[in-house]
Amino acid sequence: MDRECVASGWGRWQARLAALLALPVLLTGMYGTNYVFLAAHTPHRCHIPECEDNSSLSAAPEAARWAPEWGIWALREGDECVRPRPRGGLCDRVSFDNSTLDRCYSHVYRHRSSIVSEFDLACQEWKRTLVGTVHNVGMLVSLPIMGYVSDRWGRRAALVMSGTGAGVLGLCKSFAGSYPLYLVMEFSETVFGASVYPAAFVLMIEWLGVEQRILASLLLGVPLAAGAASLALLDYVTGYWRTWARFAYPPSFLLVLYLWLLPESVRWLLANGRIDEAVAAVKRAARVNGVAVPEDAMQRMLEADRLPEKVAVAVEEESLFRAFLKYGALRRRLCVCFAWWASAVFVFYGLAVRSHALAGSAHANYALLAAAELPALVLNTLLLDRAGRRPLLTFAFLLTSVALIAIPCLPEGAAGVGTTLFLAGKAGATMALNALYLYTAELFPTRARQRLLAACSTCGRIGAILAPQMPLLAAYGAWVPTAVLGALPLLSAALTRLVPDTLGRALPDSFADLDTSATDLSAAP
Repeated sequence: MDRECVASGWGRWQARLAALLALPVLLTGMYGTNYVFLAAHTPHRCHIPECEDNSSLSAAPEAARWAPEWGIWALREGDECVRPRPRGGLCDRVSFDNSTLDRCYSHVYRHRSSIVSEFDLACQEWKRTLVGTVHNVGMLVSLPIMGYVSDRWGRRAALVMSGTGAGVLGLCKSFAGSYPLYLVMEFSETVFGASVYPAAFVLMIEWLGVEQRILASLLLGVPLAAGAASLALLDYVTGYWRTWARFAYPPSFLLVLYLWLLPESVRWLLANGRIDEAVAAVKRAARVNGVAVPEDAMQRMLEADRLPEKVAVAVEEESLFRAFLKYGALRRRLCVCFAWWASAVFVFYGLAVRSHALAGSAHANYALLAAAELPALVLNTLLLDRAGRRPLLTFAFLLTSVALIAIPCLPEGAAGVGTTLFLAGKAGATMALNALYLYTAELFPTRARQRLLAACSTCGRIGAILAPQMPLLAAYGAWVPTAVLGALPLLSAALTRLVPDTLGRALPDSFADLDTSATDLSAAP
Protein backbone atom coordinates (compact mmCIF):
# COMPACT_ATOMS: atom_id res chain seq x y z
CA MET A 1 0.00 0.00 0.00
CA ASP A 2 1.25 3.53 -0.83
CA ARG A 3 0.68 5.13 2.52
CA GLU A 4 1.48 8.63 1.23
CA CYS A 5 -1.35 8.50 -1.29
CA VAL A 6 -3.89 7.40 1.30
CA ALA A 7 -3.63 9.35 4.52
CA SER A 8 -0.80 11.87 4.15
CA GLY A 9 -0.10 12.38 0.47
CA TRP A 10 -1.96 13.85 -2.50
CA GLY A 11 -4.80 12.18 -4.37
CA ARG A 12 -8.43 12.68 -5.31
CA TRP A 13 -9.43 12.37 -1.65
CA GLN A 14 -7.18 15.28 -0.68
CA ALA A 15 -8.33 17.28 -3.71
CA ARG A 16 -11.95 16.81 -2.62
CA LEU A 17 -11.02 17.86 0.92
CA ALA A 18 -9.36 21.02 -0.41
CA ALA A 19 -12.47 21.80 -2.46
CA LEU A 20 -14.71 21.41 0.60
CA LEU A 21 -12.46 23.63 2.72
CA ALA A 22 -12.45 26.35 0.06
CA LEU A 23 -15.94 27.60 1.06
CA PRO A 24 -15.35 28.17 4.80
CA VAL A 25 -11.90 29.65 4.10
CA LEU A 26 -13.34 31.99 1.46
CA LEU A 27 -16.01 33.12 3.91
CA THR A 28 -13.47 33.73 6.67
CA GLY A 29 -11.43 35.76 4.19
CA MET A 30 -14.53 37.88 3.57
CA TYR A 31 -15.32 38.30 7.27
CA GLY A 32 -11.77 38.71 8.55
CA THR A 33 -11.31 42.41 7.74
CA ASN A 34 -14.88 43.49 7.02
CA TYR A 35 -14.40 46.45 9.40
CA VAL A 36 -12.26 48.05 6.68
CA PHE A 37 -15.51 48.80 4.82
CA LEU A 38 -18.21 48.48 7.46
CA ALA A 39 -16.42 51.00 9.68
CA ALA A 40 -14.77 52.96 6.86
CA HIS A 41 -14.02 56.65 7.19
CA THR A 42 -16.92 58.65 5.77
CA PRO A 43 -16.46 62.23 4.48
CA HIS A 44 -18.46 64.62 6.63
CA ARG A 45 -18.87 68.31 7.39
CA CYS A 46 -20.62 70.46 9.97
CA HIS A 47 -24.35 70.87 9.75
CA ILE A 48 -25.12 74.61 9.58
CA PRO A 49 -28.73 75.17 10.77
CA GLU A 50 -28.56 78.87 9.82
CA CYS A 51 -28.10 77.89 6.16
CA GLU A 52 -29.79 74.48 5.69
CA ASP A 53 -32.68 72.44 7.04
CA ASN A 54 -32.46 69.07 8.78
CA SER A 55 -33.12 66.96 5.68
CA SER A 56 -29.38 66.69 5.02
CA LEU A 57 -28.92 64.95 8.38
CA SER A 58 -30.93 61.92 7.35
CA ALA A 59 -29.79 61.45 3.74
CA ALA A 60 -26.65 61.90 1.67
CA PRO A 61 -26.94 65.37 0.10
CA GLU A 62 -26.57 66.13 -3.58
CA ALA A 63 -23.27 67.61 -4.75
CA ALA A 64 -24.60 71.16 -4.63
CA ARG A 65 -25.83 70.74 -1.05
CA TRP A 66 -22.68 68.93 0.04
CA ALA A 67 -20.45 71.83 -1.06
CA PRO A 68 -22.78 74.87 -1.10
CA GLU A 69 -21.79 78.40 -1.96
CA TRP A 70 -22.34 79.57 1.62
CA GLY A 71 -19.73 77.08 2.77
CA ILE A 72 -17.04 79.68 1.95
CA TRP A 73 -17.96 81.64 5.08
CA ALA A 74 -19.98 79.13 7.14
CA LEU A 75 -17.59 76.15 7.04
CA ARG A 76 -13.97 75.83 8.10
CA GLU A 77 -11.79 74.53 5.27
CA GLY A 78 -9.48 71.71 6.35
CA ASP A 79 -11.27 70.98 9.63
CA GLU A 80 -14.62 69.18 9.50
CA CYS A 81 -15.13 69.26 13.26
CA VAL A 82 -15.34 73.00 13.92
CA ARG A 83 -17.26 75.93 12.39
CA PRO A 84 -17.08 79.72 12.54
CA ARG A 85 -19.20 81.06 15.39
CA PRO A 86 -22.60 82.30 14.12
CA ARG A 87 -23.97 85.69 15.08
CA GLY A 88 -27.37 87.04 14.19
CA GLY A 89 -28.85 83.73 12.95
CA LEU A 90 -28.58 84.68 9.26
CA CYS A 91 -26.77 82.92 6.43
CA ASP A 92 -24.57 85.64 5.02
CA ARG A 93 -20.88 86.44 5.16
CA VAL A 94 -21.10 88.95 7.99
CA SER A 95 -23.12 86.60 10.20
CA PHE A 96 -20.14 84.31 10.97
CA ASP A 97 -17.11 85.16 13.06
CA ASN A 98 -14.10 83.39 11.47
CA SER A 99 -11.83 84.40 14.33
CA THR A 100 -13.81 82.29 16.80
CA LEU A 101 -14.49 78.60 16.23
CA ASP A 102 -17.17 76.39 17.78
CA ARG A 103 -17.27 72.61 17.82
CA CYS A 104 -19.88 71.03 15.55
CA TYR A 105 -22.81 69.38 17.31
CA SER A 106 -24.30 67.69 14.24
CA HIS A 107 -22.84 66.54 10.95
CA VAL A 108 -23.74 65.98 7.32
CA TYR A 109 -22.31 62.83 5.70
CA ARG A 110 -21.33 62.47 2.05
CA HIS A 111 -22.70 58.94 1.91
CA ARG A 112 -24.29 56.46 4.31
CA SER A 113 -22.59 53.17 3.52
CA SER A 114 -20.82 52.54 6.84
CA ILE A 115 -21.57 52.64 10.56
CA VAL A 116 -19.82 56.02 10.85
CA SER A 117 -22.86 57.86 9.50
CA GLU A 118 -25.30 55.34 10.98
CA PHE A 119 -24.10 55.90 14.55
CA ASP A 120 -22.89 59.50 14.03
CA LEU A 121 -19.19 58.84 14.71
CA ALA A 122 -17.89 61.94 12.93
CA CYS A 123 -14.95 63.60 14.71
CA GLN A 124 -14.62 60.51 16.92
CA GLU A 125 -11.96 58.70 14.92
CA TRP A 126 -10.98 56.57 17.90
CA LYS A 127 -14.47 55.06 17.99
CA ARG A 128 -14.19 54.11 14.34
CA THR A 129 -10.75 52.50 14.69
CA LEU A 130 -11.83 50.79 17.92
CA VAL A 131 -14.08 48.51 15.84
CA GLY A 132 -11.06 46.88 14.20
CA THR A 133 -9.25 46.55 17.50
CA VAL A 134 -12.27 44.90 19.17
CA HIS A 135 -12.51 42.58 16.16
CA ASN A 136 -8.89 41.48 16.60
CA VAL A 137 -9.18 41.14 20.39
CA GLY A 138 -11.93 38.63 19.60
CA MET A 139 -9.43 36.76 17.43
CA LEU A 140 -7.03 36.56 20.36
CA VAL A 141 -9.74 35.21 22.66
CA SER A 142 -10.87 32.75 19.99
CA LEU A 143 -7.56 30.88 19.71
CA PRO A 144 -7.55 29.06 23.08
CA ILE A 145 -11.31 28.44 23.08
CA MET A 146 -11.52 26.94 19.63
CA GLY A 147 -8.18 25.21 20.14
CA TYR A 148 -9.74 23.35 23.05
CA VAL A 149 -12.83 22.53 20.96
CA SER A 150 -10.57 21.23 18.18
CA ASP A 151 -8.59 18.97 20.50
CA ARG A 152 -11.61 17.83 22.51
CA TRP A 153 -14.29 17.31 19.84
CA GLY A 154 -12.33 17.30 16.61
CA ARG A 155 -11.16 19.55 13.79
CA ARG A 156 -14.46 19.20 11.95
CA ALA A 157 -16.50 20.24 14.99
CA ALA A 158 -14.28 23.30 15.54
CA LEU A 159 -14.61 24.38 11.91
CA VAL A 160 -18.39 23.95 11.81
CA MET A 161 -18.93 25.63 15.17
CA SER A 162 -16.65 28.54 14.28
CA GLY A 163 -18.07 29.06 10.80
CA THR A 164 -21.76 28.83 11.61
CA GLY A 165 -21.29 30.80 14.85
CA ALA A 166 -19.73 33.64 12.88
CA GLY A 167 -22.64 33.53 10.45
CA VAL A 168 -25.31 33.71 13.13
CA LEU A 169 -23.63 36.50 15.11
CA GLY A 170 -22.63 38.40 11.99
CA LEU A 171 -26.21 38.38 10.80
CA CYS A 172 -27.34 39.57 14.24
CA LYS A 173 -24.77 42.37 13.93
CA SER A 174 -26.66 43.73 10.93
CA PHE A 175 -29.59 44.53 13.25
CA ALA A 176 -27.52 46.40 15.85
CA GLY A 177 -29.23 49.66 16.73
CA SER A 178 -26.41 51.37 18.61
CA TYR A 179 -22.64 51.65 18.56
CA PRO A 180 -22.06 49.76 21.88
CA LEU A 181 -24.26 46.87 20.72
CA TYR A 182 -22.41 46.80 17.42
CA LEU A 183 -19.10 46.45 19.29
CA VAL A 184 -20.49 43.58 21.39
CA MET A 185 -21.66 41.75 18.27
CA GLU A 186 -18.36 42.43 16.48
CA PHE A 187 -16.43 40.90 19.37
CA SER A 188 -18.77 37.90 19.71
CA GLU A 189 -18.71 37.18 15.98
CA THR A 190 -14.92 37.10 15.95
CA VAL A 191 -14.62 34.92 19.05
CA PHE A 192 -16.56 32.27 17.14
CA GLY A 193 -15.42 32.93 13.60
CA ALA A 194 -11.68 33.62 13.85
CA SER A 195 -10.73 29.94 14.15
CA VAL A 196 -12.07 28.69 10.83
CA TYR A 197 -8.72 29.02 9.07
CA PRO A 198 -6.63 27.38 11.84
CA ALA A 199 -9.07 24.44 11.99
CA ALA A 200 -9.05 24.09 8.20
CA PHE A 201 -5.25 24.35 8.06
CA VAL A 202 -4.73 21.69 10.74
CA LEU A 203 -7.24 19.37 9.07
CA MET A 204 -5.56 19.82 5.69
CA ILE A 205 -2.11 19.25 7.15
CA GLU A 206 -3.19 16.10 8.96
CA TRP A 207 -4.49 14.62 5.72
CA LEU A 208 -1.49 15.80 3.67
CA GLY A 209 1.36 15.43 6.13
CA VAL A 210 3.51 18.04 7.84
CA GLU A 211 6.07 17.78 5.06
CA GLN A 212 3.48 19.21 2.65
CA ARG A 213 2.68 22.24 4.80
CA ILE A 214 3.71 24.57 1.95
CA LEU A 215 1.18 22.96 -0.39
CA ALA A 216 -1.54 23.33 2.26
CA SER A 217 -0.70 27.03 2.60
CA LEU A 218 -1.17 27.51 -1.13
CA LEU A 219 -4.39 25.48 -1.31
CA LEU A 220 -6.00 27.46 1.50
CA GLY A 221 -4.33 30.78 0.73
CA VAL A 222 -6.02 31.12 -2.66
CA PRO A 223 -9.64 31.00 -1.35
CA LEU A 224 -8.59 33.21 1.58
CA ALA A 225 -7.42 35.91 -0.85
CA ALA A 226 -10.52 35.39 -2.99
CA GLY A 227 -12.68 35.97 0.08
CA ALA A 228 -10.94 39.27 0.80
CA ALA A 229 -11.54 40.39 -2.80
CA SER A 230 -15.19 39.31 -2.49
CA LEU A 231 -15.53 41.61 0.54
CA ALA A 232 -14.72 44.63 -1.64
CA LEU A 233 -16.95 43.47 -4.49
CA LEU A 234 -19.97 42.78 -2.29
CA ASP A 235 -19.59 46.08 -0.45
CA TYR A 236 -19.44 47.90 -3.79
CA VAL A 237 -22.58 46.13 -5.03
CA THR A 238 -24.65 46.51 -1.86
CA GLY A 239 -23.46 50.00 -0.87
CA TYR A 240 -24.75 49.73 2.71
CA TRP A 241 -23.25 47.89 5.65
CA ARG A 242 -26.48 46.25 6.85
CA THR A 243 -27.24 44.96 3.35
CA TRP A 244 -23.68 43.67 3.03
CA ALA A 245 -24.01 41.68 6.25
CA ARG A 246 -27.37 40.19 5.25
CA PHE A 247 -25.88 38.89 2.00
CA ALA A 248 -22.46 37.86 3.32
CA TYR A 249 -23.28 35.86 6.45
CA PRO A 250 -26.15 33.48 5.50
CA PRO A 251 -23.92 31.29 3.23
CA SER A 252 -22.06 30.19 6.37
CA PHE A 253 -25.17 28.27 7.46
CA LEU A 254 -24.27 25.73 4.74
CA LEU A 255 -21.36 24.66 6.92
CA VAL A 256 -23.79 22.69 9.11
CA LEU A 257 -23.79 20.15 6.26
CA TYR A 258 -20.06 19.65 6.82
CA LEU A 259 -20.87 17.52 9.85
CA TRP A 260 -21.69 14.86 7.24
CA LEU A 261 -19.63 15.99 4.23
CA LEU A 262 -16.24 16.75 5.78
CA PRO A 263 -13.99 13.87 6.91
CA GLU A 264 -12.45 14.03 10.35
CA SER A 265 -8.68 13.95 10.80
CA VAL A 266 -7.38 10.37 11.04
CA ARG A 267 -4.62 11.51 13.38
CA TRP A 268 -7.15 13.09 15.74
CA LEU A 269 -9.30 9.94 15.67
CA LEU A 270 -6.28 7.78 16.53
CA ALA A 271 -5.16 10.13 19.29
CA ASN A 272 -8.61 9.85 20.87
CA GLY A 273 -8.81 6.06 20.63
CA ARG A 274 -11.48 5.98 17.91
CA ILE A 275 -9.69 3.27 15.97
CA ASP A 276 -12.70 1.91 14.06
CA GLU A 277 -13.59 5.36 12.72
CA ALA A 278 -9.95 5.95 11.75
CA VAL A 279 -9.81 2.66 9.85
CA ALA A 280 -13.06 3.45 8.05
CA ALA A 281 -11.79 6.93 7.09
CA VAL A 282 -8.51 5.57 5.73
CA LYS A 283 -10.37 2.92 3.72
CA ARG A 284 -12.66 5.57 2.22
CA ALA A 285 -9.64 7.69 1.32
CA ALA A 286 -7.88 4.69 -0.21
CA ARG A 287 -10.96 3.81 -2.26
CA VAL A 288 -11.28 7.35 -3.61
CA ASN A 289 -7.54 7.49 -4.37
CA GLY A 290 -7.65 4.10 -6.05
CA VAL A 291 -5.22 2.44 -3.65
CA ALA A 292 -5.58 -1.11 -2.33
CA VAL A 293 -5.37 -1.46 1.46
CA PRO A 294 -4.26 -4.88 2.77
CA GLU A 295 -5.22 -5.46 6.40
CA ASP A 296 -1.62 -6.04 7.57
CA ALA A 297 -0.48 -2.80 5.90
CA MET A 298 -3.39 -0.98 7.52
CA GLN A 299 -2.31 -2.21 10.94
CA ARG A 300 1.31 -1.13 10.36
CA MET A 301 0.18 2.30 9.21
CA LEU A 302 -2.02 2.84 12.26
CA GLU A 303 0.77 1.74 14.59
CA ALA A 304 3.18 4.14 12.83
CA ASP A 305 0.76 7.03 13.32
CA ARG A 306 0.39 6.20 17.00
CA LEU A 307 4.13 5.68 17.63
CA PRO A 308 5.07 9.36 18.09
CA GLU A 309 2.59 9.60 20.95
CA LYS A 310 4.12 6.56 22.65
CA VAL A 311 7.60 8.02 22.25
CA ALA A 312 6.46 11.39 23.59
CA VAL A 313 5.02 9.75 26.70
CA ALA A 314 8.28 7.86 27.28
CA VAL A 315 10.41 11.03 27.16
CA GLU A 316 10.89 12.72 30.50
CA GLU A 317 8.96 15.96 30.46
CA GLU A 318 10.94 19.14 31.00
CA SER A 319 9.30 22.37 32.08
CA LEU A 320 9.12 24.84 29.22
CA PHE A 321 9.87 27.67 31.65
CA ARG A 322 12.94 25.83 32.97
CA ALA A 323 14.09 25.17 29.43
CA PHE A 324 13.66 28.87 28.59
CA LEU A 325 16.00 29.78 31.45
CA LYS A 326 18.50 27.02 30.68
CA TYR A 327 18.95 27.19 26.90
CA GLY A 328 20.17 30.40 25.30
CA ALA A 329 19.25 29.25 21.79
CA LEU A 330 15.64 28.73 22.86
CA ARG A 331 15.45 32.24 24.32
CA ARG A 332 16.99 33.75 21.22
CA ARG A 333 14.72 31.91 18.81
CA LEU A 334 11.60 32.59 20.83
CA CYS A 335 12.30 36.33 21.17
CA VAL A 336 13.11 36.63 17.47
CA CYS A 337 9.93 34.77 16.51
CA PHE A 338 7.84 36.97 18.81
CA ALA A 339 9.22 40.06 17.06
CA TRP A 340 8.70 38.50 13.61
CA TRP A 341 5.10 37.57 14.24
CA ALA A 342 4.09 40.85 15.89
CA SER A 343 5.68 42.80 13.04
CA ALA A 344 4.39 40.64 10.18
CA VAL A 345 0.79 40.52 11.42
CA PHE A 346 0.80 44.23 12.29
CA VAL A 347 1.96 45.14 8.77
CA PHE A 348 -0.37 42.65 7.07
CA TYR A 349 -3.48 44.05 8.74
CA GLY A 350 -2.16 47.60 8.78
CA LEU A 351 -1.92 47.57 4.99
CA ALA A 352 -5.54 46.42 4.73
CA VAL A 353 -6.60 49.35 6.93
CA ARG A 354 -4.49 51.81 4.92
CA SER A 355 -5.96 50.74 1.56
CA HIS A 356 -8.57 53.51 1.86
CA ALA A 357 -5.77 56.10 1.83
CA LEU A 358 -4.70 55.14 -1.71
CA ALA A 359 -5.74 57.21 -4.69
CA GLY A 360 -8.68 55.88 -6.70
CA SER A 361 -11.53 53.57 -5.79
CA ALA A 362 -11.29 52.09 -2.30
CA HIS A 363 -13.02 48.92 -3.50
CA ALA A 364 -10.69 48.43 -6.47
CA ASN A 365 -7.64 49.09 -4.30
CA TYR A 366 -8.72 46.55 -1.70
CA ALA A 367 -9.42 43.93 -4.36
CA LEU A 368 -5.96 44.55 -5.84
CA LEU A 369 -4.49 44.25 -2.36
CA ALA A 370 -6.14 40.84 -1.96
CA ALA A 371 -4.98 39.78 -5.44
CA ALA A 372 -1.39 40.68 -4.48
CA GLU A 373 -1.46 37.72 -2.08
CA LEU A 374 -1.69 35.19 -4.93
CA PRO A 375 1.75 35.72 -6.53
CA ALA A 376 3.21 35.84 -3.02
CA LEU A 377 1.77 32.42 -2.20
CA VAL A 378 2.99 30.96 -5.51
CA LEU A 379 6.51 32.35 -4.97
CA ASN A 380 6.63 30.84 -1.49
CA THR A 381 5.52 27.47 -2.82
CA LEU A 382 8.25 27.54 -5.48
CA LEU A 383 11.11 29.02 -3.44
CA LEU A 384 10.83 27.90 0.20
CA ASP A 385 12.28 24.46 -0.58
CA ARG A 386 14.83 25.90 -3.02
CA ALA A 387 16.13 29.22 -1.70
CA GLY A 388 15.67 28.32 1.96
CA ARG A 389 13.51 29.65 4.78
CA ARG A 390 15.80 32.39 6.11
CA PRO A 391 16.82 33.94 2.74
CA LEU A 392 13.21 34.05 1.55
CA LEU A 393 11.94 35.53 4.82
CA THR A 394 14.70 38.16 4.74
CA PHE A 395 13.81 39.05 1.15
CA ALA A 396 10.11 39.29 2.00
CA PHE A 397 10.73 41.65 4.93
CA LEU A 398 13.11 43.81 2.87
CA LEU A 399 10.68 43.98 -0.05
CA THR A 400 7.92 45.15 2.28
CA SER A 401 10.15 47.69 3.99
CA VAL A 402 11.70 49.22 0.87
CA ALA A 403 8.35 49.47 -0.93
CA LEU A 404 6.53 51.15 1.96
CA ILE A 405 9.33 53.51 3.00
CA ALA A 406 9.62 54.69 -0.62
CA ILE A 407 5.95 55.75 -0.80
CA PRO A 408 6.22 58.94 1.31
CA CYS A 409 9.27 59.96 -0.76
CA LEU A 410 7.33 60.02 -4.03
CA PRO A 411 6.55 63.40 -5.64
CA GLU A 412 2.98 64.60 -5.95
CA GLY A 413 1.16 63.17 -8.95
CA ALA A 414 2.83 59.74 -8.70
CA ALA A 415 -0.30 58.00 -7.41
CA GLY A 416 0.10 55.07 -9.80
CA VAL A 417 3.66 54.40 -8.64
CA GLY A 418 2.50 54.70 -5.02
CA THR A 419 -0.23 52.10 -5.54
CA THR A 420 2.26 49.75 -7.22
CA LEU A 421 4.68 50.07 -4.29
CA PHE A 422 1.83 49.53 -1.85
CA LEU A 423 0.87 46.30 -3.64
CA ALA A 424 4.52 45.18 -3.62
CA GLY A 425 4.57 45.80 0.13
CA LYS A 426 1.44 43.69 0.57
CA ALA A 427 2.97 40.87 -1.50
CA GLY A 428 6.08 40.97 0.70
CA ALA A 429 4.01 40.99 3.89
CA THR A 430 2.03 37.98 2.65
CA MET A 431 5.22 36.10 1.77
CA ALA A 432 6.64 36.81 5.23
CA LEU A 433 3.54 35.78 7.15
CA ASN A 434 3.04 32.65 5.06
CA ALA A 435 6.69 31.60 5.48
CA LEU A 436 6.57 32.16 9.24
CA TYR A 437 4.15 29.26 9.79
CA LEU A 438 6.65 26.79 8.37
CA TYR A 439 9.88 28.41 9.57
CA THR A 440 8.69 28.91 13.14
CA ALA A 441 7.58 25.29 13.43
CA GLU A 442 10.99 24.08 12.25
CA LEU A 443 12.96 26.27 14.68
CA PHE A 444 11.55 24.60 17.80
CA PRO A 445 11.87 21.04 19.12
CA THR A 446 9.24 18.40 18.56
CA ARG A 447 8.36 18.23 22.27
CA ALA A 448 7.18 21.85 22.37
CA ARG A 449 6.70 22.74 18.70
CA GLN A 450 2.93 23.18 18.76
CA ARG A 451 2.91 25.14 22.02
CA LEU A 452 5.63 27.53 20.91
CA LEU A 453 4.09 28.02 17.48
CA ALA A 454 0.82 28.89 19.22
CA ALA A 455 2.66 31.31 21.51
CA CYS A 456 4.24 33.07 18.52
CA SER A 457 0.90 33.22 16.72
CA THR A 458 -0.69 34.72 19.84
CA CYS A 459 2.02 37.38 19.91
CA GLY A 460 1.12 38.11 16.30
CA ARG A 461 -2.44 38.81 17.39
CA ILE A 462 -1.11 41.72 19.43
CA GLY A 463 0.02 43.23 16.14
CA ALA A 464 -3.45 42.63 14.70
CA ILE A 465 -5.03 44.41 17.67
CA LEU A 466 -2.84 47.49 17.19
CA ALA A 467 -3.07 47.64 13.38
CA PRO A 468 -6.57 49.25 13.17
CA GLN A 469 -5.23 52.20 15.19
CA MET A 470 -2.81 53.13 12.41
CA PRO A 471 -5.07 55.87 10.94
CA LEU A 472 -4.72 57.81 14.19
CA LEU A 473 -1.01 58.36 13.41
CA ALA A 474 -2.00 60.37 10.35
CA ALA A 475 -2.69 63.27 12.73
CA TYR A 476 1.10 63.67 12.94
CA GLY A 477 1.53 63.60 9.16
CA ALA A 478 0.01 61.72 6.23
CA TRP A 479 3.33 59.91 5.72
CA VAL A 480 3.66 58.60 9.29
CA PRO A 481 1.46 55.43 9.11
CA THR A 482 3.16 54.14 5.95
CA ALA A 483 6.63 54.93 7.33
CA VAL A 484 5.88 53.00 10.53
CA LEU A 485 4.62 50.04 8.50
CA GLY A 486 7.86 50.09 6.51
CA ALA A 487 10.24 50.44 9.46
CA LEU A 488 9.11 47.34 11.38
CA PRO A 489 9.91 44.81 8.60
CA LEU A 490 13.39 46.36 8.31
CA LEU A 491 14.03 45.48 11.95
CA SER A 492 12.58 41.99 11.39
CA ALA A 493 14.90 41.45 8.41
CA ALA A 494 17.91 42.27 10.61
CA LEU A 495 16.75 39.74 13.22
CA THR A 496 16.88 36.86 10.70
CA ARG A 497 20.69 36.82 11.17
CA LEU A 498 20.21 35.59 14.74
CA VAL A 499 18.69 32.21 13.83
CA PRO A 500 19.75 29.42 11.45
CA ASP A 501 18.13 28.40 8.20
CA THR A 502 16.33 25.07 8.58
CA LEU A 503 16.25 23.90 4.95
CA GLY A 504 17.72 20.41 4.66
CA ARG A 505 18.44 20.15 8.39
CA ALA A 506 17.09 17.56 10.78
CA LEU A 507 14.42 19.07 12.99
CA PRO A 508 15.35 19.35 16.69
CA ASP A 509 13.68 16.82 18.97
CA SER A 510 14.71 18.22 22.36
CA PHE A 511 15.67 21.56 23.88
CA ALA A 512 19.28 20.43 24.16
CA ASP A 513 19.44 20.07 20.38
CA LEU A 514 18.98 23.84 20.07
CA ASP A 515 22.09 24.74 22.07
CA THR A 516 24.59 22.73 20.07
CA SER A 517 27.14 24.85 18.27
CA ALA A 518 26.57 22.97 15.02
CA THR A 519 22.96 24.07 14.93
CA ASP A 520 23.31 27.78 15.58
CA LEU A 521 26.63 28.34 13.84
CA SER A 522 24.58 28.09 10.65
CA ALA A 523 23.20 31.50 11.57
CA ALA A 524 26.53 32.99 10.60
CA PRO A 525 27.01 34.16 6.98
